[in-house]
Amino acid sequence: MKNILSLLLGVIVLAAPAYAQGPDASGTWDMNFNTPNGPIAATLTLKREGEKLTGTIAGPQGEAALQGSQKDKAIAINFSVQTANGPFAISMSGTQEGDALSGTMDFGGQGQSDWTGKRRGTAAGAAPGAAGAPGAASSAAAAQDKPADVSGAWQLQIDLGGNAGTPSMTLKQDGEKLTGVYSSQVVGEQQLTGTIKGNDITFGFQASFDGNAVKVTYTGTVDKDTMKGKVVFGDLGEGTFTGKKK
Repeated sequence: MKNILSLLLGVIVLAAPAYAQGPDASGTWDMNFNTPNGPIAATLTLKREGEKLTGTIAGPQGEAALQGSQKDKAIAINFSVQTANGPFAISMSGTQEGDALSGTMDFGGQGQSDWTGKRRGTAAGAAPGAAGAPGAASSAAAAQDKPADVSGAWQLQIDLGGNAGTPSMTLKQDGEKLTGVYSSQVVGEQQLTGTIKGNDITFGFQASFDGNAVKVTYTGTVDKDTMKGKVVFGDLGEGTFTGKKK
């Protein structure tokens, strides 16, 4: 009996470290979703307890609570967003490889897209404590993750399938959070919200066209005092844009 108990204890002791070294998605992730309307950046915050995942997902349209599971590298996440027709269920499935996530998203059975994620505070493809001077990896990651400074007045130029526009906006930045005022002859003056993560920027607002509410979303990249990317006017159309700080 003593020999059996010793054997079982040895198995438990050996098994515990193996489980602890398995993938753990807990933490904050910078996400990129490739949707039919263009790329969308979001922030995913996860907490793992056993195989259970809880947390939130925050993007240009607000924040939603989520729930899911993680079994070794496999991850499943479910959440819903509010639309004019009520809650809309979205499910995500994917895998974790170190500090990177990737997978597919299902929009309530009406379509799919792919997504990727990078754990905040780590350089892409690098494991914590990678070779180099002590603290070099974390310092490089922090520099890479530091949001670009986009506060101030901007002049935009948009091209919507040959239809051009020159709206302007003024941005106020608080870390990665953006607020501001967007102005054009088409939509008038609108309050906008968005995020800036590194050099990736997303912002938007809701406007009225012929009495219908339309979500306008800009996604792009910033390079010092310029930006460029894609703009989507709901179901009305999409195009490209450039911007220059005044």
